[in-house]
Amino acid sequence: MLVLLIAAVFIYYTEMIPLKVDAVKLAASYSNNKTQADKNFLDKELEVTGTVKAFYKLIEVRNVLELNTGESELSLFCFFINEIDETKAASFGEGDTVTVTGKCAGLYKYNFVNGVKIEVKKIKQTKAY
Repeated sequence: MLVLLIAAVFIYYTEMIPLKVDAVKLAASYSNNKTQADKNFLDKELEVTGTVKAFYKLIEVRNVLELNTGESELSLFCFFINEIDETKAASFGEGDTVTVTGKCAGLYKYNFVNGVKIEVKKIKQTKAY
């Protein structure tokens, strides 16, 4: 019984509680060491905070929110699971600070665009950090 309880607590903390990370640091992690970044972030629930670079239609098909990644060679793209959050994201302007919660899709999913991708489940505007 104790083993089940420990397993449940482990799953809760590793799968249910999002890992908090800054957009610039997430992109830098993938730029510096893709293999290690995948181990740390791929398919994990993340809470990513960063500033809006742009919101636009990608390849005339999909709306994306791009977050600033500082000096990183990689961009960070937010793909939306639901229309409500996509509509909310469209209202944010360049330089606004936002926090997105979602699953890290890494570099290779949605490979028609080069960068780190997040499949967004929730977005909110936050105060500058």
